Amino acid sequence: MRKLVLAAVLVLVAGGAQAVTLDVIGGQLMGASNVLVDGSFYDVQFLDGTCIERYNGCDDVSDFTFQTQASAVLASQALLDQVFLDGVEGQFDSDPGLTRGCGGYRCRTHTPFIVVGWGSTFIAAEALNDFFEYIDVVALPPSYLANTDFANSQSLNFAVWSPTIIPEPSTALLLGLGLTGLAAKGRRRS
Repeated sequence: MRKLVLAAVLVLVAGGAQAVTLDVIGGQLMGASNVLVDGSFYDVQFLDGTCIERYNGCDDVSDFTFQTQASAVLASQALLDQVFLDGVEGQFDSDPGLTRGCGGYRCRTHTPFIVVGWGSTFIAAEALNDFFEYIDVVALPPSYLANTDFANSQSLNFAVWSPTIIPEPSTALLLGLGLTGLAAKGRRRS
């Protein structure tokens, strides 16, 4: 019976555990899933283009997943700590050019937000992945939004974030209980 209870606990723990999964195509880092930011999981894609294209106009706080400087900085730090790493799938820390939208020795990944009261000034937390690795907060004028396409850059991209869809804990609990019941019934038969 102890083995049965242990198996049920392992199923429940495994059902709730999340690990960062990198989206790598042809050796290029396109994004990641299950990135932990301030207690919640997010998926992220690295894209070029303009802020207006990527963020539904890029002119209102509600256009962005992370709506404050603090949360955008935490998201950018999560990229440095969990995604831009050297590993089996690629040397994404040693060679920032392997990240989509970047082609050189430096990659500046922007997680934008807007400061209320600053009008349409674009503010972003910038995860700089190069030899130094640091987070910076940059303010850019509105004309930058209308005229700058990150596709024309070898070192700039956007981090487009969305909450990870995780099954409800009750689903994992029901699965664990069902498997425990099946195992107990099978054990009684033998």
